[in-house]
Amino acid sequence: MVSRPPFASRALPFMLLVGAGSWGLSQFLKLPVQVKDENRRRKKEGRAKFSLEQENEKLTAALAPKAAEYENVRVPGPRPTWRRPAD
Repeated sequence: MVSRPPFASRALPFMLLVGAGSWGLSQFLKLPVQVKDENRRRKKEGRAKFSLEQENEKLTAALAPKAAEYENVRVPGPRPTWRRPAD
């Protein structure tokens, strides 16, 4: 009776099973990633491009009334001796 080498009878099927399992798992997990990427791509297409000038105009318009009404009020209490006025 001719015996096969131990590698062919034990290691080779194990290595084939590990390789096939890895490939199958990658195929199984590829679909949710593709769906998520497609959703992100669609969401990104619906948005307007970011413009720094437009954002600056929005913030300036929102903060203009507050800046006009702003009044610097001193905090009551003794002034720390280590603090010096800015020049």
